Amino acid sequence: MPSKLFYIIFFIALIVGSVKFTNYIMKKIKLNRWIIGFSAFLVLIVPSFLFNKINPVIWNILLIVSSVLCIMFFEITRQMLEKDEYKGIVKIANKKNK
Repeated sequence: MPSKLFYIIFFIALIVGSVKFTNYIMKKIKLNRWIIGFSAFLVLIVPSFLFNKINPVIWNILLIVSSVLCIMFFEITRQMLEKDEYKGIVKIANKKNK
């Protein structure tokens, strides 16, 4: 039971930390979301092709990095939708319009 609680807390912290990290990075530099989106999967694919056996600790670190990059991709997309830099399916109503 404590291990399940640990995993729940860890994943919540991973998501919240990734969103905060993305907001911090986006204030400093402009990131291309497509490069981040493709690199999220390449982080896992390239080492699996290069090495027959990967240490489980290293593999878990790569999974965390890939997860952070995926969350960054979707967070950047959300920010672009809010700023009307990207046309999405749903039009987000600004508070100024109400």
